[in-house]
Amino acid sequence: MRLVCCALLLMAASTSVGFASTEVTIILRFDHGHSEPAVNEMKRELQNVLYDSGVQLSWRGAGEISPSESFANLVVVTFRGSCEMKPFAPPLPDEPVALGYSHVSNGQVIPFAEVECDRIRSELRTTHALVGPGGDRLLGRAMGRVLAHELHHIIDHTRAHSHTGLYRKSLSPQDLISDRTWSSSFTH
Repeated sequence: MRLVCCALLLMAASTSVGFASTEVTIILRFDHGHSEPAVNEMKRELQNVLYDSGVQLSWRGAGEISPSESFANLVVVTFRGSCEMKPFAPPLPDEPVALGYSHVSNGQVIPFAEVECDRIRSELRTTHALVGPGGDRLLGRAMGRVLAHELHHIIDHTRAHSHTGLYRKSLSPQDLISDRTWSSSFTH
């Protein structure tokens, strides 16, 4: 597994100079449990958000990659915490916290992102009782929107935020789960 992680780091670092094409492979890494329905909904939501952008996503699990594979554009996403709805979510601190973030090296956005599932679950807890069959679907929708925000930074090579839409500095719990359709404004 260590060899595979090192290979992922090398592959992702080599793609950080720019996304020449619009096909992006996303490597998913989970540090705790996750719900397949939530992950499937996240993928669906992200495809919907990116529909008009021309970006085509390919999804792979970190354990599915062999050291001999190569990818034109690679983004490694680590999901922190429990990515499944549970009856209890950890409380959020009083000050605002990031639900996800992209990594930066030498002032440049690089193709590594993290999504904070426990924080997303805590945010959602304030709006709905999300335990039950619909909870994982709404969690997945929120995860997809947070990941779309981070992919905007990575694909567009920007640390900037917009004043409207998914690319604002912060999103409300309602922004994360509403039935509203978001569209991408990637400039790649």
